[in-house]
Amino acid sequence: MRRLFLLTFLLLFTVSFAFSADFGLLVDQKIEAENELFTYTPGFTPWFSWNNGQGISVYLSALLSFKYYDGDSVVNSGWSKPGLIPELSRFALSYRINREMSLEAGRIAYTDVLDFTASGLFDGVRFDMVLPQGNLSAGAYYTGLLYKETAKIIMTGEDAIDYVTPWDYDNFGDYFASRRALAAVRWDMPLGDGYALSAEALAQFDLTGNDELYNSQYGAVRIEFYPQSMMRISAGALFQTMQNDNGDFGLAFGAMGKLKMELPTPLDDWLGVTVKFTSASTNNAFDAYTPVSSHPQGSVFAGTLAGLALIGADYSVKIINTLSAQCELRYFMQTYDNDLYKDKLLGCEVWASLAWQPLEDIRATLGAGAFFPGLGNAYPSGTDVMWKIIAGVTLSF
Repeated sequence: MRRLFLLTFLLLFTVSFAFSADFGLLVDQKIEAENELFTYTPGFTPWFSWNNGQGISVYLSALLSFKYYDGDSVVNSGWSKPGLIPELSRFALSYRINREMSLEAGRIAYTDVLDFTASGLFDGVRFDMVLPQGNLSAGAYYTGLLYKETAKIIMTGEDAIDYVTPWDYDNFGDYFASRRALAAVRWDMPLGDGYALSAEALAQFDLTGNDELYNSQYGAVRIEFYPQSMMRISAGALFQTMQNDNGDFGLAFGAMGKLKMELPTPLDDWLGVTVKFTSASTNNAFDAYTPVSSHPQGSVFAGTLAGLALIGADYSVKIINTLSAQCELRYFMQTYDNDLYKDKLLGCEVWASLAWQPLEDIRATLGAGAFFPGLGNAYPSGTDVMWKIIAGVTLSF
């Protein structure tokens, strides 16, 4: 009996050095109010991680959330009956082949080099290699198993119809995002002291089977340099080619510039300036830029980067170790001729937020802002100000 006990102890002792496992639960409570809609969303995210200590690791998380609505924009006024929304948040199997090469597969995070075209979690595989001339990354991804509300894959009119179509457990096929395949190759290369160059090629293949076929290819380049230790400047450009079901060929482009600098004050604070631009369909010379991920470019303003230009400023400060604040100012302009809004100036958005983390496993956030269409000329005169307030608490167990 003693030998069995000793053997069991030695096995457990040895295994504890061979690998480590951890798990937990995030409980998120979010309240959102805007114009005539109030939303309460509780969410539960169990997670698990495992590392064998020899280059193999696993991370798995799932999100179970409920969404309660109250407002005139819902079909039935008053509180809506909530439904359970399940999501596989992230599942990543990582393998460190050697010091220079690694492989990751599952539902993994991907963002293109300019954060213009695709960002979020995608199902696929990515290979990374460290070279003497920089870092090389290549990946292949699929979108058709993602939750459509999170992924926001809206590239055609048929995608838009599928996106707004309600889903339930009797018609679960409407839960999923538009079926697209992505292939990307990226190279990050240092250019001496204080300079870095990144280039990426991305191809998107339409697998929807819809009549409105849309394939697209993207080439992007970004350069970063640090003229001072407290300052970073980024500039980039993007070109897109596209083909539709008729075989027509199109060309679009985009550009961006960013400045971020630490301010010479006693506070831990930063100031940033951002400029973004994408082309629209004008004079048959260029087509409208179409991203894979149609994420809003404002906290209140819901427009995406398609045919959009913006100028923004950000200020962030750590007030104390547990409390930080951020302010954002954005001015939006459209780069295309809209049948309803002929003019270009969409308006200005102001957003402010606080984040308080008194303990490692407790975090509270509060954000509020408004979009002022009256500061532009694209919306009809008298259009109401759009406002939003978000409050949330996250507990970690």
